[in-house]
Amino acid sequence: MPHHADRSELDARARTVLAAGGGIAHVSAFDAADITRRQLGLLHGRRVVERVRIGWFVDPGLPWQVKRAVGVGGPAACVTAAELWGLPVPPDSHRTLHVAVEEHRSHLRHSRDHRWVLGSVHDDEALELHWGHLEEEPIAGRASLVDTLLLLRDCVPFEWFVAALDAAVHEPRDGARILTDADRDRLSALLPRRSRAALEHVDGSAESCLETLLRLGMVRRGIGPVVAQAQLHPAHRVDFLIRGVLVIEADGEAFHDPERDGIRDAELRALGFVVLRFSYRAIVFDIERVLDEIEAVLAAL
Repeated sequence: MPHHADRSELDARARTVLAAGGGIAHVSAFDAADITRRQLGLLHGRRVVERVRIGWFVDPGLPWQVKRAVGVGGPAACVTAAELWGLPVPPDSHRTLHVAVEEHRSHLRHSRDHRWVLGSVHDDEALELHWGHLEEEPIAGRASLVDTLLLLRDCVPFEWFVAALDAAVHEPRDGARILTDADRDRLSALLPRRSRAALEHVDGSAESCLETLLRLGMVRRGIGPVVAQAQLHPAHRVDFLIRGVLVIEADGEAFHDPERDGIRDAELRALGFVVLRFSYRAIVFDIERVLDEIEAVLAAL
């Protein structure tokens, strides 16, 4: 029983050290807590801590992206951090791990093998390094939201950057938006002048990246007037209403029920509206064809 109590106390101390660093700690932090290297080995064996790099340990429960980034030598950043913040990113971008590293950092490690010291960034095709100083302290192994968006602007197309901004300022029904007014002001001040135009296109009412991509495409084509999140009837709110008659719905694969959508579309048509629905794949991979179809239907009305 005393042995079990000692182990529980050691585990608690180790978790306290990790918590103080957002789930990440250097071996020196454990030294300061009177945890020996032998004890660290035991903690690692019991999965209380996980070693991801020589001298660095993390909470095993951290996202794998964070653990790999810390293993490389810095916090998760840019596209990788955006995903961790719950922001939309282009498809397949998760194949690359984005890591922020200080200019002077050396002995960077491979993203999937901490024993491999990188001689060059080209040694790891799944790694994108962002050299330089972050504006804010990382949070739990990922860049802050402001730093994430600052880096994202140069890594994704303009439309996807606006989609990330839309998601950051969107206020869900059951929560709060993640980008505060103060953070938005700070972001605006830090963005290069050429990138601030994106802020003028932000619409917090957008409920998905599909709505953002479709909205920006229609703006680019001069399609309008467009009303977003139009309430046509107490029971019917639609993604877009164009010229008061054409309803456009952007169907994310995770949030739409084809049978229910069919019933809803029939009800809208009975009210005199024309309804077009476009899938995730159509909007993300073939937006020009989608816009052509919208223009053709409007021309026929």
